[in-house]
Amino acid sequence: MKFSIITPTYKRAEKLLRAVESLQNQTYADWEMIIVNDSPHDTSYSDFSSSINDARIHYHINPHNMGVNYSRNYAISKISADSKWVIFLDDDDYFAPDALQTFYTLLLLHSDKKWFVTNRALKNGTPLTRFPEDETTYSYAWKYLLLKICKGDATHCIETKLLIHNNIHFSHHIKQGEEWFFFYQVGLHQKMYYSSHNSTISDGYDSKEGLNFRKRTKEERFDSVSKLAHEGVHIKLFRYPSFLLYIIFRYASIIIKK
Repeated sequence: MKFSIITPTYKRAEKLLRAVESLQNQTYADWEMIIVNDSPHDTSYSDFSSSINDARIHYHINPHNMGVNYSRNYAISKISADSKWVIFLDDDDYFAPDALQTFYTLLLLHSDKKWFVTNRALKNGTPLTRFPEDETTYSYAWKYLLLKICKGDATHCIETKLLIHNNIHFSHHIKQGEEWFFFYQVGLHQKMYYSSHNSTISDGYDSKEGLNFRKRTKEERFDSVSKLAHEGVHIKLFRYPSFLLYIIFRYASIIIKK
């Protein structure tokens, strides 16, 4: 049962190597890794492909900076035909040694589920993922987006066929962020099954090297939500009340905040 690990990378060649090594050190061996380099002119990546002698790792380079959402969509299009599950791994995170084995065990125990969620955690073991109950299902739209009963970044393992057959994608109009748009589409077909295992390890939210974390202006935030609303019209998401409610909530929060 093959897992496809999708990792966009941007100006983090050293951290990327750590992520790759954490995958190579897994106790479960049936996987492929699809890396998309979104910083093609960064010379720190020049020896990367030659230094990775592993046929399971597929390395792609964007022609220019396209954004993380484009990179993830491109990686999804490159998934092998025999892939069964997709896991997203950021280039500055890395896997716990038993991450894939844990997902494999969950898949066998809950063969009716198509979306599994586990913890993203700090090095000291503190989870960044906060769900109220373990070993149960949650609605992404209602429990995560709207009611915010479930909080924090998580490790997602989603059935490949679910993504491909339903043409689920990250936003085509937003270069980075707004990952909720992707997971909302997944949630239309399947609830999340949560298990409190620390599967990916993070340096924390203060790790900003190589990236521009400038706070967006109110106009930029309005523009992002408007683009997502337009994209939602195109793929007919407004027929779902939860999508309309969340777009209204986003507009309202921008107006209220200074």
